[in-house]
Amino acid sequence: MSKIIVGVDESDRARDAVALAAQLARGSDAELVLVCAYPYDDVPGRAANAGYRQYLREDAEAAIERAMADGGMPQSRSHLIPEVSPAKGLLTVAAREGASLIVIGSSGRGGAGRVFAGTTAERLLHGAPCPVAVAPRGLHAREPGDIAAISVGYNGSTEAKAALVGARAIARARGARLRLVEVLDAMWMGTPALMSGPGYILTPEDAEERAHRYLAEVVSSLAADVPTEPVVVVGAPERVLAEESESADLIVVGSRGYGPHRAVLVGSVSGRLVRESACPVIVVPRGIEAPLEELFAAASPTQAV
Repeated sequence: MSKIIVGVDESDRARDAVALAAQLARGSDAELVLVCAYPYDDVPGRAANAGYRQYLREDAEAAIERAMADGGMPQSRSHLIPEVSPAKGLLTVAAREGASLIVIGSSGRGGAGRVFAGTTAERLLHGAPCPVAVAPRGLHAREPGDIAAISVGYNGSTEAKAALVGARAIARARGARLRLVEVLDAMWMGTPALMSGPGYILTPEDAEERAHRYLAEVVSSLAADVPTEPVVVVGAPERVLAEESESADLIVVGSRGYGPHRAVLVGSVSGRLVRESACPVIVVPRGIEAPLEELFAAASPTQAV
């Protein structure tokens, strides 16, 4: 059985994370594992205090109970872990459980209806063994709905292809439509690059036309079971994708194409996007080629990208 790890604490963001996890779990056989890390180090030492540890554990149990009190949850269980770093606690459980997805809520510092990936999210994105989903603040209070429109950030990289595989797995199971979005960086487009070959210059118009052709070819090579629209936009990638989030139900992006294996560098487009998105964001760490497919095993087989 596939597992979705859900980060829980005493705040409303835990309710946002549970709401998103329950939404993503529909249409799959996934089990939700609600994880609450309480700030205690179990390594024996002079600071050991069994009474204080029990007090923190009881607080964590109460947080789990509050999160599970919301209705509409699929099959779930809870896990309490003594760990000073919530991110490390979530990663530990995710690795132990062989998780398919980690879901967390947004930092309370962000505006309502927006994702703000605080310290826990950023640390998770640096070392997650599976994709990480971040819920925008206040998601639990929204009218429950399905995932009908998914946008995928795409640039032809291995990481972008993995994001597309994951997005198609969700879309196929939920009957959603995809927008495959390639963003041509406006700064690069403002300075035409000299290409190899005597006297040849790739103008911004040429680059945009080439991108349209390439993305159309990518879409035409996919199975027709998921309606997919190719979209090419000139602009700042994080701003364009943030605008996409205003009309999408979910955005899926891959990590930067370099950096630590199975990590997302927070300075990348994906790292900045999770601070600005108006809808949930799933980030696929590099090194994962077929993300989310195991969550939707009952769906039709995924086609090669």
